[in-house]
Amino acid sequence: MTYCEKCDSVPEIAPENGTLYLWPPVAHTTGKILKGAKSIGVDVEKSPSATTLSIQYNRPGLSALIDVISRDLLPEELSDTKALIMPGTDRPEIDDIADITSLGAIRAAIGAEWLGDLLRDNRLNSVFQPIFSVGDLKKPYAHECLVRGESVSGDVINPGQLFDAAQSATLLFQLDRAARAANVRNAHKAGITGNLFINFTPSSIYDPDSCLRSTIEVVEQCNLDRSNVVFEVIETEKVRSTAHLSAILESYRASGFRVALDDVGSGYSTLNLLPELRPDIIKIDRELVDHVDRDHFKQAIVSKLIALAKQLDIEVVAEGIERTEELEFLRSHEVDYVQGFLLGRPGPSPFTVTAD
Repeated sequence: MTYCEKCDSVPEIAPENGTLYLWPPVAHTTGKILKGAKSIGVDVEKSPSATTLSIQYNRPGLSALIDVISRDLLPEELSDTKALIMPGTDRPEIDDIADITSLGAIRAAIGAEWLGDLLRDNRLNSVFQPIFSVGDLKKPYAHECLVRGESVSGDVINPGQLFDAAQSATLLFQLDRAARAANVRNAHKAGITGNLFINFTPSSIYDPDSCLRSTIEVVEQCNLDRSNVVFEVIETEKVRSTAHLSAILESYRASGFRVALDDVGSGYSTLNLLPELRPDIIKIDRELVDHVDRDHFKQAIVSKLIALAKQLDIEVVAEGIERTEELEFLRSHEVDYVQGFLLGRPGPSPFTVTAD
C-alpha cells in the first residue's frame, strides 16, 4: 500500500544506461571536464556553442566517470556546473527542468548510493536506552529507540553517517520513515513492553497525514498501545516552519500518541515553541545537564525549565546523566525522568537490573 510518494519508494540515482548532461558555468570549467573525460577515453558531445556537454554512460562506470571529470574542479565549479541525468539517449525537455541539479550534488548522491541499497535491503537495527522515573531507578519507565545501520559486511553504521548520507542522496524522507518503522518493529521483537520513545525529524515529513500513516500501521501490527508510544522531535532547532511541526504533532496526538521535544534549553527558539506546540514531555539538553551540580548558570536555567514545565503540566526528562552528582541535583529539583550512561547504556535488549 502506498501512503506517500515522497517516503514509500527508494529511487535509483541513475538509470542503468543513460546520458549525463552538463552545463558548466565558464569555458575554463568546460576545459577541465573535457580533459578529464579524454583521459579515460570517454567521448563528450558538445553543443554548437559548447555551453552544453553530454556524455553517454553505462551504470557500472558512472561513479568513475563522475570522479574523473570532477577531479580538477573547485568546489564552486562543482556547485555551479548544472547537471541532469536522462535515461538512454533522451534529450532534456521543459518538464525536466525541475530535475536539474549540480554536478556536486550528483557526485555526493552517487557516493552515498550504499544507503539506497541499505534501505531496500531493510538493514536497519535498533538499540534501546532506558529512561527511569527519578523515584525508581530499578525498573525503566521507558526505552528510547536509537537506529543503527548495518553494512553489507555486518559493520555498524552510526546514525550520523546514515543521516549525512541521506542528506547527500536526498533520501531523508525515506530514511526517517524506515527508521521509525524499524524502531517500532525491533522494539517489539526485543520484547520491550511499556513506553517507547521514537525519534523523528520534522523536516523529513512532507505531509503529516500521509507520511505518518505507515508508522501508525506498524504500531498496530505490533499490537502496541498507542498511549505508550512517544514520538520525539529531534533537531528542533532546525525547524523552519512551526506551523508544519505543529501539524505533525497534532496528527500524532489525534491518533492517540504522545509527543516530546528534544534538546529543550539548547536555544531560545525551543522555549518559544512550548506555548504553540504544547508537548506532553520535554527533554532537557544534555549540555545543560553536564556538570550542572558545579555550574550556577546551568543550575538556574535547569531549575527554571523544570518549574516552567510543571506549571504547564509538561513532564521533564533530563538526558545525558553521567555522574552521580548530576543525578542528585536533578532529583533535588524534582525532575520527572532521568536518562544517561550512569543509569544504563543503549543495548540490543531491554534493560534488566543486575543483582547486587
